[in-house]
Amino acid sequence: MLATTLCLLSFVAVANVAFAVPFFADTGKQAVFLSPLEEWIPTWHLEEYVSILEQAGYQVDVFLSENVSISFLKTRLADYDIIVLRTDSFTDEGINYYCSGEPATFEAREEYAGEISTREIQVGACVGFSAAFIQNNYPANSLRNGLVEVIDGYSADLSSAFLKAGSAAYMGYYDAGSLAWGRMDALSIKWMKFLAQGYTVKDATLQLYLYLNQGHGHTVTWPAVFCYGDGNFKI
Repeated sequence: MLATTLCLLSFVAVANVAFAVPFFADTGKQAVFLSPLEEWIPTWHLEEYVSILEQAGYQVDVFLSENVSISFLKTRLADYDIIVLRTDSFTDEGINYYCSGEPATFEAREEYAGEISTREIQVGACVGFSAAFIQNNYPANSLRNGLVEVIDGYSADLSSAFLKAGSAAYMGYYDAGSLAWGRMDALSIKWMKFLAQGYTVKDATLQLYLYLNQGHGHTVTWPAVFCYGDGNFKI
């Protein structure tokens, strides 16, 4: 089975996240943070995402808004050991499409007419890509044996595409959660901090659950976090 590990957590709590001091070590490990909707929904503590990964020894590239183009998503994901995609999605005819940073225009409909017909791309609220887009552009073992984190309310369908393409582990959410108010960012940052401390993907998810149930607030219903793939993977 591709999904050798599944971690599913549902909880009620508030996360408290501290700042980290940036540190860079040139080890050849590469990470990318992609936020195509940054202009509309800014990342909560973007610098902390970067800092955590740098302290873990990764060189981090950050691409925001229109720089997260369909061309980039089609050709550059194989350059990275860790991929963090912070986006939103929409559904068309039962298929989830995840927003790139490209504007939804008539020209985009013309440019991607072929991929729209194969349901790899759809132009709705944004120019979105589906799991089929990942499958068709990244065949087996074309991605690095690393980690993919998709920060979006419904991202489970992307997991199999990334794992088939070579990613070792995948983390996402089962919830109609919003990027607004920093709710998902708070969860994601805390989870990444556990990974940077040396926990496996599986144990970092467990630690996140324990943290959120140790009196850190009871005012918000948080999204359900899951991980697929190699639960013993470490960054």
